[in-house]
Amino acid sequence: MGLDVIEEKNLNETITYTLDYPRVVLTEAKLLALNGATLPDFAFGLYVGYISGVFFDGFLRRNKRFLNEEEMSDFHSMLFKRTPEIWLKIKAHLKLK
Repeated sequence: MGLDVIEEKNLNETITYTLDYPRVVLTEAKLLALNGATLPDFAFGLYVGYISGVFFDGFLRRNKRFLNEEEMSDFHSMLFKRTPEIWLKIKAHLKLK
């Protein structure tokens, strides 16, 4: 059994929050981008890390366990589905084409 409706809602709310308030993540990206890493790629990695951390921490607190394989698969599917939206927000905030 994959993520239930409540956990899907929690994940979507986490992603939406990061998209509504991009400075939470992207301010750090500008400061921490290393030589050789492009700023958008680094920012995307931070976004995914932030979303994952917030969601996994909340899931563990609510359910007293880690995600199983099916739930993890659902998590990745939902994140993959919203990837174009995340990229657009990053590019808009960084003022890239």
